[in-house]
Amino acid sequence: MSLHLIEGLWQADYRVILQNVANMGGADLIFTSPPYCDARTYNNAVDWKLEDYQALGDAVFAALKPGGQCLLNLDAPVREWRKGFGSERGFHPWKVMLDWAERIGFRVPDRLAYGRMGQVGKFSGRFRNDWEPLLWFEKPGAKGYVDPSAIAVAAKPYATRKAKSRQKDGTFSHLREKAPPTVRYPGTLWNYGSITRGHDLLALTDTQHPARFSLRLARDVVRVFCPPGGLVCDPFLGSGTTTLASLEFDRRFAGGDAFARMQDDMPWIDVARHVATEHFSQLKLGVV
Repeated sequence: MSLHLIEGLWQADYRVILQNVANMGGADLIFTSPPYCDARTYNNAVDWKLEDYQALGDAVFAALKPGGQCLLNLDAPVREWRKGFGSERGFHPWKVMLDWAERIGFRVPDRLAYGRMGQVGKFSGRFRNDWEPLLWFEKPGAKGYVDPSAIAVAAKPYATRKAKSRQKDGTFSHLREKAPPTVRYPGTLWNYGSITRGHDLLALTDTQHPARFSLRLARDVVRVFCPPGGLVCDPFLGSGTTTLASLEFDRRFAGGDAFARMQDDMPWIDVARHVATEHFSQLKLGVV
């Protein structure tokens, strides 16, 4: 891990940040979580609408290298979005996915789920929300970098068994005995359980950012979707979770945020720089 891998931190609008990254030759990975429609706003930021996500998509496409990946953590709250239909979970992630694919021209290799435990309690007429969409986009033009083995873990041992194969008519046929796998690769559900204080890096938790995703998620996304030595960008970096994950795994980083922390007016880019500096010092001392 080295702070010299930070190639740019800007207190600016995401359009400026992504244009700067495009001018640098483009990012291998853009991993970010923009404001959520009618839920996540930053200071005096105007609440986001679908057209804002459309503009973000255009800027992301221009800032990625051919074959570059974008992982977008985006959800919407429960509201009465359609008059007369009652409260519903917002459709915005799926509208964004279709718009970026059909209008802009992104490839959508798959869809992932960012699993994190919601608030415990009784929910009348619905269920506790334990996951958020993690939209996956790839810019056409070159073979994209995706390495699931980077976060594979040792599989639990079990007895040798006969494998089954589903047929077109829905029935199963038994195949020859198959040895159990030695490693377990990630599926489309990336589940991190509780992400409350004490279950993540306290230096990040203590920044009190109102909409931070887990450092464990950022570490996994960076390792899987950005090649070693590649450039990662987060144009809504907040407390610097993506910054820290990029530096930990020797990826270059460029990004920023337009806003400052509300309680002390400290720019989020300075918060992120402070967290990275402190964590880097602790790693050198062998504390973490």
